[in-house]
Amino acid sequence: MDNSPHIFFMGPQALQDRFWTEQAKTRAAELGYEVRLNTLPGKLAAGEWVEQLVGVEALLTTWGSPRLDETVLLQNQTLKIVGHVGGSVAGIVSQALYERGVKVCTANTLMARTVAEWSLMMTMVGLRQLLSYAHFGVGGQALDWPRREGNLPPDEAVIGIWGYGDVAKAFIELLRPLHPRVIAVHDDFLTDEMAEAEGLQKIGLDELFATADVIHCQTGLTTANKGRVGAAQLAAIKEGAVLVNCGRAPLIDEGALIAELQRHRFTAILDVFEEEPLPEDHPLHTLRNVMLTPHCAGNGRDGRYLRLMLDEFDRFFRGEALTTQVSLARALAMTDSSLLRKG
Repeated sequence: MDNSPHIFFMGPQALQDRFWTEQAKTRAAELGYEVRLNTLPGKLAAGEWVEQLVGVEALLTTWGSPRLDETVLLQNQTLKIVGHVGGSVAGIVSQALYERGVKVCTANTLMARTVAEWSLMMTMVGLRQLLSYAHFGVGGQALDWPRREGNLPPDEAVIGIWGYGDVAKAFIELLRPLHPRVIAVHDDFLTDEMAEAEGLQKIGLDELFATADVIHCQTGLTTANKGRVGAAQLAAIKEGAVLVNCGRAPLIDEGALIAELQRHRFTAILDVFEEEPLPEDHPLHTLRNVMLTPHCAGNGRDGRYLRLMLDEFDRFFRGEALTTQVSLARALAMTDSSLLRKG
């Protein structure tokens, strides 16, 4: 224990039980780690974290943790590695952090697998045109027998994906056994060589929206991507196609999306919204060609995030290669939570 690194979990107290589970505690004990938890109540200003980080060598962050810039790290000269107990690190990292040589890891691969599974499920819901004929619970629409034959088999479908990060890569892996006719991907960082090697069709964003039978928005919310899909792209969506957004709502202009959905040309399956929770009087609730889920695509493996980061700390302090390390360039392409509407 005397030689164990000084580890601090700077997540808000409200989230500690979600991640500091009995399994995480057991894993920490197996590794000989003592993890100090944040005991300060409420949301802290950047300067209030300074003394908490004195002597810390390994830092666990999560949603609600501050950006690790020079202000927060003012009195810390020992930090070697950050393990993010969550997905995107865009709101956590800084140029200064990387310039110090600190390694940054994230549990994003675990979350991505969960989101990919949700995306696969919704792909089949869309291809099967389930919303047009199925009955859901008390008060749902009646079974529509004449429309039950409007299914498109996966091997005849063009699956379009906006993004090529961890979620998209995990989703493509799950899609392959279904042998889609085409897996078309738009991503600014996807090279022609990468696309050819993976059997993907590299495609422009406008063409993706105009040609895909199922369109998945799985890219990061960055300044460049915010509102990038507007009226022109939405109007180009094929009759009977399916739009699935499990990325972030501001990727798509909400007003333009609602206007196009009111024409009932295509179906939308949405897990993310401009305002969350979604207000009960929101117009999306009134549309029969829309399926809504409460920002839950990534839920399911939360209890394993912190354990994964402890294992990365173990590899690091043993001098072994890391498995979830994130470069600064990759971090900046991930979703920046500061671009989301604050409730």
